[in-house]
This record gives sequence, structure tokens and C-alpha cells, in this order.
Amino acid sequence: MNPLTYTPAENSWTWTNRRTGLQFSGPLHLAWEVASDPISDDYTTSDISSRDLLRLWLRRLPDSGAESAFGAGAVTISWYVTGEPFEGAPFPLWRYGDPGSVDEDFLTFFSWPVSTTDKSRVNFLRLPVEDKLWRDGRGDKGGFIQEATGWKPSALQPVMWPGHLLQAAGLPGPSWQPRHISLV
Repeated sequence: MNPLTYTPAENSWTWTNRRTGLQFSGPLHLAWEVASDPISDDYTTSDISSRDLLRLWLRRLPDSGAESAFGAGAVTISWYVTGEPFEGAPFPLWRYGDPGSVDEDFLTFFSWPVSTTDKSRVNFLRLPVEDKLWRDGRGDKGGFIQEATGWKPSALQPVMWPGHLLQAAGLPGPSWQPRHISLV
């Protein structure tokens, strides 16, 4: 058993629609969206490279909501459960726009998924995080970020720092200094 991510054999669940009682079975995954990454909706992989699209995306920053909550350079990551449904992931650390908001999510509409093999409840942090790519034959919304940098977020990670990511990937971008936190 992989303690970090469910294997394909382990990623088999059953859940029920709370309103209709309709039951579903199958794998579940986490899909991510970085603030302003839908910029890619206006392009195809034959129109623009992942790096050029990354440069255009950087011009749409800052993400003032994330920066006010997490510090300079922070950019929001939104999370969704995919499979048969496509609903907001439960238990986000922070939701874009209002850190205190309680929005509807997967568990609002569906029962807690249980394993088809051992009936254990799903650990949403262990669901596989989908790859988002930007290449011939696969132009995923926001896929330019993973394609250009080789990075994708950890499950339910609330924000990312583009300056740090670009520095780690050896790409030009905004300067970045780690944030120092003083414990009092």
C-alpha cells in the first residue's frame, strides 16, 4: 500500500447521490486549477508553447486574494473531485475570494465514498492528482504550467508561489525570496 496516493487497484469506490439515491462506483481523482490558468482556453497547443503561455499567465498576476491570506507571490489553487461527478473537493484549507466561506462540495451532494474492496472510507488527500499537460494531442486547461515546469501540486495544496516554481525549474520569472515566519 502506498501511504501517499491510492494505486489504481486501490482507487475503486462506491458513493450515493444524496438527493436521488443513485449509486455510483469507480475511481476518483483530484483535478486542480490555478488562478487565471483558464487563459489557456483561448489557445491550442499548435498556437502557443507552454513556456510562452506561462509568460502570458504571469502577466495576469498578482492574485491579491491569495497574497492577502498567504503572503506576497501566492496564487490560489482550486480543487475538484472527478470521476462520475465533478464537484468541489471537500476540506480545502482556503477557498478563493473568502477564506471563511463554506461552499458546497462533493460531500454536499454525495455520500462519503467507501472502498469497493475493504469498505474503508476514502482519504481525499490520497486520491491521485490528475496530470495537466500542454502538448500535441493534449491541451488541458492550465496544462501549460505542468508542461513548462514539470510541477503539479500536492493534493489539496491551497496555493503556489510562481517565483519559487520558476526558480526551481530554471525558468526566468519574478524574483522570489522565502517568507520568514517568526514564532512568538
